[in-house]
Amino acid sequence: MGLEELGIPGVSIVQEGFVEDAKASGEAYRMPNPALAVTPHVFTSLTAAQTRQAVDVIIDDIIQGLTKPLPPPKESIVERITTRGPKDDLLEFAGKDYKECFAKMNDAFLDWGWSDGFPIIPPTEEAVKEMLKDTRRSPDDIVVEQFVPGNARGTVKNIAINTVMAGCKPEFLPVVITAVEAMHDPQINLRVCTMSTGPHAPLFIVNGPIVNKLKINSGMCALGPAGPERLSFANVAIGRAVRLCLMNMGNCYPGIMDQDTIGSPTKFSLVLAENEKANPWESYHIEKGFRPEESTVSCCYGVSLIDMRDLESDTAAGLMNAFARNLIGIAAIMSHGPFIYRPMLLLAPDHAHILAREGWTKDDVRQYLFLHCRVTAENYRRSSQRPVEKKWIEAADSQAMVALYEKPEIIDIVVVGGMAGKSAAYAGLYPTNPHVIKS
Repeated sequence: MGLEELGIPGVSIVQEGFVEDAKASGEAYRMPNPALAVTPHVFTSLTAAQTRQAVDVIIDDIIQGLTKPLPPPKESIVERITTRGPKDDLLEFAGKDYKECFAKMNDAFLDWGWSDGFPIIPPTEEAVKEMLKDTRRSPDDIVVEQFVPGNARGTVKNIAINTVMAGCKPEFLPVVITAVEAMHDPQINLRVCTMSTGPHAPLFIVNGPIVNKLKINSGMCALGPAGPERLSFANVAIGRAVRLCLMNMGNCYPGIMDQDTIGSPTKFSLVLAENEKANPWESYHIEKGFRPEESTVSCCYGVSLIDMRDLESDTAAGLMNAFARNLIGIAAIMSHGPFIYRPMLLLAPDHAHILAREGWTKDDVRQYLFLHCRVTAENYRRSSQRPVEKKWIEAADSQAMVALYEKPEIIDIVVVGGMAGKSAAYAGLYPTNPHVIKS
């Protein structure tokens, strides 16, 4: 769509399953009815000869798209995108009682794609007004000018509406707003993450006094479902609110901009608080330069959580060897254009204490993994996921070892989880620096 914005004709070759996605992308870039050449084939699955045959079938559509006059782009920025359903700000659902109205609303929202599949709370005017009471920001304040990937404006009120739908308490709203801001941090290649055919999902890490105030779980089952005494309720509801914002403000609907091939349950909600009490090192936000009294939200946009449990090792050397062996198989590639893939390790307190009692710092962990997470140059050259060609890699001896991480500093470490259990997890791709929560 960038070519068309510059006045240069372009045609998008689109597989049949991506037509709605292409049209939605055109709308997001103020180019309605983009020129498309639709094919039943996925070119990456074809041989060169098959690709030429497939292009021959759609060549007339390509020529037509390149030669017809471009429609003038829309002047105004996208205010709101809802691919399906009414555009009205006020909706009514009638029935003999509240239960019937509630059911009709949820059925309609499911049909339109406005729901994540679970029942949602009706975002009535009264409920939205109540949700806004815990922020000093005006309802019309713009949180993000272009909510990726649909590029609509993201206002405080629109975030509050989705936060109501997710079942959040009013005191959760500042955290949801900050999570939306953190997700749009320039360090994250958000457009690729939200529109990818991979199972990308945002993981949010909360630090500071607000963790205890809102009872955000940092211990056992922090990324799990809610339990007795509202265990993880705040985690689940906040993460769900962000997902609904991504859908209903960012137009990131499955099959429409979100083209995830298989999908992942991590997309429903991933929010945790760092277990600062059990952390033998500096907490994540202090390490990044923030004060202990500041409450922050950080976002790591990854593909999925990969378990790296080690129930046997009781020494730092044994534990780190186990981590390195795990990461060699799953480590992300060093870089991708202007964005650097950064691994994030979620360490259980038991693991962190084994390392700390032998004098290991976070930097020691990073240096060890940088030195040991390596593959041979031959294996690296044969990888389909390697970055831009580098002459030194192409010329290296086949048994020379190539580091999978660009430098030790890019490895982030967060301590989270219960006080019994030797689990760890890998969450890769794009972590951001913390964002301060403001009311």
